Amino acid sequence: MSHLYEHEAELYDIAFDWDISAEADWLVERIAGRSVLEPGCGSGRMLEALADRDLDVCGIDRSAPMVELARSRLRGRGTLVVGDMTDFDLGRRFDGAVSPINTLLHLTPDELARHLASVSRHAPRYLVQVGLLDPSSHEPFAGSHWEAERADTRLKIDWIDDDVDFGRGVSRQRSRIEVLAGPRRGEVIEELHVMTHWTPQTWAAAVASSPFDEVATYDGGHAGHWPRVGADAVGGLLWHELVTPL
Repeated sequence: MSHLYEHEAELYDIAFDWDISAEADWLVERIAGRSVLEPGCGSGRMLEALADRDLDVCGIDRSAPMVELARSRLRGRGTLVVGDMTDFDLGRRFDGAVSPINTLLHLTPDELARHLASVSRHAPRYLVQVGLLDPSSHEPFAGSHWEAERADTRLKIDWIDDDVDFGRGVSRQRSRIEVLAGPRRGEVIEELHVMTHWTPQTWAAAVASSPFDEVATYDGGHAGHWPRVGADAVGGLLWHELVTPL
């Protein structure tokens, strides 16, 4: 688990606290049910948005500080569990599950296989955001620069691709958060994140060996509009709709 995620949960929560209302509306339509699971739920931004839309929510995350932030957001709604998203048994079923902002890129291929098996035991439909790369025309999708603020804290965030090794299927991404204002003004938190990268071919093979089938792919790069695209599409904001066969 990264230092940023485990020890700087509040700064992470501020950095990634943008408006997800349109995305949440779209996910509610795709789930087509009243209960939802989010593995790797982090500080609970998506769970809060889904709970605000009257869904019964449940989140699981390895980071206890993140789960505490999520509990504060949800204010007693839903269920939150500290646990490993690659191997869990919550003792119930959900109408669907969601995983936004490329959370699954933090898993190795073996971990992803165990994760998908665990989710399939809990939900028949899984909406996952996983970016895919094309080795022949690689354009890094981890190249974001933005600012965020909450109360008297203001941050400048840079998240970029440091290196991509297509042979090993690994992407090295570097994050830098500079505190521009607030009690921690002047602090800089930098970290290198070793992620798995997927091509359309390797992702299709991973899904084919799981309990799920991919029934649709959507381009999440259009604000408020997620058009359906082909399974060979590439980009950093792709949504994949996975279902277990009847």
